[in-house]
Formats: sequence, structure tokens, C-alpha cells
Amino acid sequence: MASIVELSPQTRARVLDRLGLEEPVALDPQGLAELYQRWCRRVPFDNVRKLIALRGEDGGPLPGMDPEDFFGMWLAHGVGGTCWPSNSALWALCRACGFDARLVAASMADTGVASHGTTIVRLEGSEWLLDSSMLTDRPVPLADIETATDHPVFGTTATPVAEGWLLAFPLPFAEATMPCRTIDPGAVTHDLCVERYEVSREVSPFNHQVSTRRNDDAGVVSYGGGKRYRRTPVGIEESDLVGAALATALVDELGMSEEIVTRLALRG
Repeated sequence: MASIVELSPQTRARVLDRLGLEEPVALDPQGLAELYQRWCRRVPFDNVRKLIALRGEDGGPLPGMDPEDFFGMWLAHGVGGTCWPSNSALWALCRACGFDARLVAASMADTGVASHGTTIVRLEGSEWLLDSSMLTDRPVPLADIETATDHPVFGTTATPVAEGWLLAFPLPFAEATMPCRTIDPGAVTHDLCVERYEVSREVSPFNHQVSTRRNDDAGVVSYGGGKRYRRTPVGIEESDLVGAALATALVDELGMSEEIVTRLALRG
């Protein structure tokens, strides 16, 4: 039997307060857009907890797949997660607010392998994609014709295909897009997402170096491969970010706690 994942009213209230939102969230397109934009600008995509777990010795499951745990660590330490845990948390939050949300598996880079989790919300007869990793800043409309969001940094297209939709996500470090095809437009279980996250222990671009991104009013800041990238409508700025400078940036720019960053550094 599939596990039942619910977010407690207390956690929902604390999360919405941290996002700067009042209850109840309006169950209309404007309310959904506001909830998602606040997420994109305050909840980072990052692999900090995953790296700590992979470098540890406890042998337990990868962290963050329980939305209560995910939000507890975000509230306490400012950390988010990679696609499977962060998307499970976003999906749980949407449901806790009253939205008709479903978990969907997709294939990042369109390889045919279920390597990415995302969320689709059905609202007023339309469907919207909310992605906790690519952080498109606006929900992406989904339809039986090609759709797009109009933004110089976050513009995303969704083309209907047999498997659901083929998405073209903007990259935070280059003026290019990443293809991502849904495996099926229907819902998958939370248990499947847990399983796919565990599979990522073996092969994932997020198992070795710190990788993060978070939006702000002007664009997106991301770290990866020893670099800091700042993409705005004006262009892309790139600078080195390694060692002590990376640790400082995680605390000062992304707002992570010194405790969690120290745990990351102490484990190599």
C-alpha cells in the first residue's frame, strides 16, 4: 500500500508565514502564482543535505522525502533539496493549501529515464506545472497546444507530446534550455519518488559538488562546478566560488545556517 503523505496544519502555517503569505491562500490562478513565486525566491534548490548524507556513514535513506522533515530543516537551517525531496515538499504544500496537485515523473535531458520529479496543479479547468528545481518563477501553463511563459530569464515552453509534455527549461548559467519530457501526464506515487531518489545514489550530477539555485526580484543566482552565476535580463555574470568563499556564500547569500554548512565542510 502506498504511503499517505500529509502536511500538518501547524507546519503549513509556519511555512506560509516564512514565505510571507497569509492563510488561506486564494485557490485561483493568482493565488497559485503567488505561492509558487514565493517558493522560487525563498526555498533554494540545493544538494547540501544529500552531500552530507552521501559522505556520512549512517547508511540510512537519503534525507528530505518526508515533507515535514524537509520543511523542518528549511525553517531551521535554510536548506532545500534536489528534485525528488523538494518537489515532494512543494506538492504537499500545494495540497495542504487546498490545490488539486499531483506528483509527476519526468526525464531530465529527455533520456527516457525517470530522473526528475515535478508537480502539476489542476485549477479552474486548466493545468499548471510548478517545478521546484528549475524554478521558472511563474507556473507554466499546460494545454493541448504549445504554451510558453514570457520572461527574459525564466521563459519556459511546454509542447504536448504522447507522454504528456516536452518542456524547455531555461538554464541559470547559460542562455540555453534543458529539455525535460514527462514520462506520463498522470500522477505517480510518493513511494515511487522515494525509490527514484534512492536510485540517484548511483548516478546523479548532484552527488559530488555543491549545486544550488534560488531566484530573486531580478533573476537567479546559482552555484556549481566551483562557480557562481548571476543571470538577469541584462546577461550572465560568472565568478569563481570555492573553499571558504563557497561556505561564506551559502551562509551570507543563500541564508543557510553556519551549523549545516559546517557539517557539509567537515565531511569533505
